[in-house]
Amino acid sequence: MSENPNHSQVAVQYLLGTLSESETERLDELSFTDDEFAESLRAAENDLMDAYAQGELSEADRKQFVLHYLGTTRKRERLKFAQGLYEWAEREESAEVKPRVSEPRKQHWFPGRVLFGAQPLAVRWGAALAALILLVATGILLFQNLRLRQQLRETQARSDELRQSEQKLQEEMQAQRSAAAAAEQEIARLQNERQRSEPEPAKSGTEPAPAGGIVSLILAPPLRGAAEVRTLSVPPGANRVRVLLQLEAADYSAYRVELVDPVARQTLWRRPNLKPSRQGLDISFPADLLKPRHYLLRVIGITSGAGSEIVGDYPFKVVR
Repeated sequence: MSENPNHSQVAVQYLLGTLSESETERLDELSFTDDEFAESLRAAENDLMDAYAQGELSEADRKQFVLHYLGTTRKRERLKFAQGLYEWAEREESAEVKPRVSEPRKQHWFPGRVLFGAQPLAVRWGAALAALILLVATGILLFQNLRLRQQLRETQARSDELRQSEQKLQEEMQAQRSAAAAAEQEIARLQNERQRSEPEPAKSGTEPAPAGGIVSLILAPPLRGAAEVRTLSVPPGANRVRVLLQLEAADYSAYRVELVDPVARQTLWRRPNLKPSRQGLDISFPADLLKPRHYLLRVIGITSGAGSEIVGDYPFKVVR
């Protein structure tokens, strides 16, 4: 150090917090950069802890020690350990048969002094060391137990989330199956009503193919990845194709549907301003637009700002 003050007295004032703010900041930095001062600070801390444990501090220093120095849990635990060792040592000294005849002197019972000093007996060394090891081991076991409990709670929470997600997915799949079944029943009912309302053709030697024939198809919402392509069989005499496009969710108030030939990259037919029903989008278009090949019906949602977004492509295959 550039200066050489009375290290012990300055260190005690520093530990008790009686120095000015600027001097405290200077010694804070000095405790990390000056080994000599750091050693003096550790010795003063041991002496201060011993003096408090043995009741040798003045009333003012004792109050300042409690208010300033014992501000952290770690320091309070060290003081508690030092007091316990001091009381234990006093009991051992009083129980000896032959009292020592020597000049009374100050004993340091701070844990660092007991473990590394030269005065205590070997048995006391062992007992203090065993107590310290037991304390550390207990702390480690407690920490590991708390960490394992936290991991168990997190694992249980993740398991509950996965179970709830699986149950929700099953409910959605069941709702889609129910909606598909209801849509098929509705299409069958409408076909029956149309057939009952149409007049029967005049009978002759050879019956012509029924005029105004309609073929129907139900397409489920497209899923990610590979999906089964539905096949539409168009018999001779059919002039209309009716398709029910099921929606995962009716997120738009209006839709547009386009019939696209992906090979020729052409839009063969479109129907704007479609309102969704409970079953989905019900459309029909001329059957003569279709040839034996693959097609797709593109569903486009109309946003409030007159914009549009593609909802999904519904592929199907035509055979005749």
